[in-house]
Amino acid sequence: MRDTATAERVLDDLVKGCSLPPEDEIRPAYQPVEVHDSAGCPWPGVIVGWWANPDGATWCQLRLSGAPTPRWAVFDPDRIILLVQSGT
Repeated sequence: MRDTATAERVLDDLVKGCSLPPEDEIRPAYQPVEVHDSAGCPWPGVIVGWWANPDGATWCQLRLSGAPTPRWAVFDPDRIILLVQSGT
């Protein structure tokens, strides 16, 4: 099992420059994801919120397995892989 400190470091790498978006503009969500750290290792996680900043960048509130709290990060589809929940 991976430790909390390592999970926090993976999140720290993703959240650089992100602050809290306005509460009334957040779209709640529950989207399972696989997050790849800088070495390419996968981490299970969940996106629990979405927000688009005024410049058009999409941010996600990411909860990573092993980390105690979710954090906001710019959505990077090369590192944050959305997982299919149902269907074909």
